[in-house]
Amino acid sequence: MLTLVARLRRSARSQQFASAFVARIASAVLGFVLLLVASRLLTTYEYGVYVFLFSLGSGLGLIAALGQHNLVLKHYRVRDGVKPENDALVRYNLGWLAAAVAVMLGVSAVVFVAEESLPDPYHRLHLACAFAAVFALSEYLQSYFRIHGRIWLALLPREVVWRGASTALLWGASLAGLLTGATAALSIVLGLLLAMTLYQLRHLAAHHGWDAWRGGFRHPHKGPGWRGESLLFTANNVMVAVTAFLETVIVGAMLGMEQAAFYFVALRYAMLVNLPCAAIDTVSMPMIAGHFQAGDREGAQRLVARLSLASFAISSAGALVMAIGAPFALALFKPDFAAHTEVLMVLSLSSVVIAFFGPGASLLTIGGGERYILVSNAVLFSGYAVLLCLVAVPFGILGVAVANVAWTIVINLVLARWVRRHWNVDSRATAFFTRRAWGLAPAGPVTAQPAE
Repeated sequence: MLTLVARLRRSARSQQFASAFVARIASAVLGFVLLLVASRLLTTYEYGVYVFLFSLGSGLGLIAALGQHNLVLKHYRVRDGVKPENDALVRYNLGWLAAAVAVMLGVSAVVFVAEESLPDPYHRLHLACAFAAVFALSEYLQSYFRIHGRIWLALLPREVVWRGASTALLWGASLAGLLTGATAALSIVLGLLLAMTLYQLRHLAAHHGWDAWRGGFRHPHKGPGWRGESLLFTANNVMVAVTAFLETVIVGAMLGMEQAAFYFVALRYAMLVNLPCAAIDTVSMPMIAGHFQAGDREGAQRLVARLSLASFAISSAGALVMAIGAPFALALFKPDFAAHTEVLMVLSLSSVVIAFFGPGASLLTIGGGERYILVSNAVLFSGYAVLLCLVAVPFGILGVAVANVAWTIVINLVLARWVRRHWNVDSRATAFFTRRAWGLAPAGPVTAQPAE
């Protein structure tokens, strides 16, 4: 661990890691403030509608990105400086994103026209579709600027400025009597996200030119391969979007909305423990992708081992802090939430498990395991959904939380197995103590390439 700290101090990447940690922590804090302020300013029903539309829009946006944020992370080559190939990849990405944005806005227009025939809150789904269109583009821009090491430009607009400004404007609109409900609240949030996304898009255009949108669907050589990978990434993102909200939906359907409200808050708190993983992934994945592109498995192993150990150590410390402050944190939303502190403790354990296994899922997406992770998620998640339904009623939300930990362990074991078998890379925190993590880098890159 001390060796890792010393290396980071001497590394040019240390500033990027510090920026990522600060941005991720600020994002989590501001996200909670926004969630808390919205719950205080809106009625219970309107707050529920706001959370529903926001969650649906975020999930649809992740799907509508069509895997282009993963594709650019995997294939954009910063080290080689291959500008024509990079320009072609960005044109391809933006072409698919333009089509996705057009579809989302088209669906939004149809819902808006047909709103009179839809019951509340479904007549407001046009806002969720519009939010998804902007969110998809924002997701891609974050990945693009991460590759270039421009961490502040990648994270600051959406993770910090957007959340902070949304909280301030919601509060101001309420004082001015303009915050009439969830529709007004989400309109404010959507408008600010659009402004932040256009700001990032201007910087991308300055690098690749404003004509980067042209000819995006065609590439004479790599188009078919990119298209296949895009479809696999999209299918995986569907699974990610579903897994992010399924537990809360099942809890609400089987145990009631009050239990679902608590579980939603507890999940968000548990995500704080996982912040080190998110921050480290933000900076390290382009670095690891560079090792994979060069076939440098030894370099990838050393980097992954050290980062996984750092992530696990910080997450474990965060879980201990959460154990102490959980009753106070939960009571901020509702006093009776503090009675379910043990649920938050179990969910925090799940975050520590994720940190222990390191960036296993991310390694598959850049190392040729897109199809494997899709099949594994589909098969295991089907069983997990059944398990949730079986444990929810007899064991309550604590049973759901325990099932979450079991699912996390199983899926990470499955993914880690693929990485070891195909790349001979151990992503667990314990790999730091093996000889491979300390070995010297080879003189030149090896010839092995990831399976496509």
